Amino acid sequence: MSSSVPWYIKAVLRLAIPAACLAALYLSIPGEVTLAKTAGWSAHYAPAMPVCLSVYALAAGAISQFRRKMQLPGERTALLGGVMALLLAMGAQSISHLIEQSYMGTSWGLVVAVSCVPPLVIAHLIHMAETPSEVRTVSEEMEELRAVLLTFTAESAASLIGRSQSLVKQCNTVGTVVGELVKAAELENSRWEEALHEAAKEPRPVSLAERIEQTRQSLGSSVTVAKVCEALGISSATYYRHKAAERPTAGMIPLPI
Repeated sequence: MSSSVPWYIKAVLRLAIPAACLAALYLSIPGEVTLAKTAGWSAHYAPAMPVCLSVYALAAGAISQFRRKMQLPGERTALLGGVMALLLAMGAQSISHLIEQSYMGTSWGLVVAVSCVPPLVIAHLIHMAETPSEVRTVSEEMEELRAVLLTFTAESAASLIGRSQSLVKQCNTVGTVVGELVKAAELENSRWEEALHEAAKEPRPVSLAERIEQTRQSLGSSVTVAKVCEALGISSATYYRHKAAERPTAGMIPLPI
């Protein structure tokens, strides 16, 4: 069975009820205007009485219904105001018709009562306006807190992802630089190894002292300082500078001074 609202019910809700309300307000205008004139208002101000009572009743009823539905404070005062507005409207209609049909006359009490209607309406409307119009329940606060947490989590995750990507890029750059440095170090190391290998192949240069010793050994027993100097092409001073720590042997003729 379908649970949708029939079209004629929708028509009643959208057309019939507003039309009936407008007709009722229109019918209440003459009696409320007559009552305002009876209370002492002139013909210029008396037409404002229907607007005052009708708008007041509509506002009080709507606010009461909204606060009852939303479980907000001020429901009872708004409902009381709506009931008072309806009573005032019904009383105004009845009294105005009774006066017109000469069933009753005006009195000071009636004048005072009707004169007090506008100030009372204004006072109650101000009271309803000052009543807190929104009281958040625990579930609403939890929903808002949950939404804030979700937003914060999403923003934090996006920020962390962005920073992680930046760090990954930096790490990749550092890894590339380190790899290039390692390759350069390996190349330089291979160059040094090749240089050391080539240096190991070359014969070690013979010092002058070793050459002097070799020449002396080659000359045998007839070695003299003069012959050694002549063979090496050096002076006696150079000879003695490199052989200063050695004493002349018995078979060696010292160079005459």
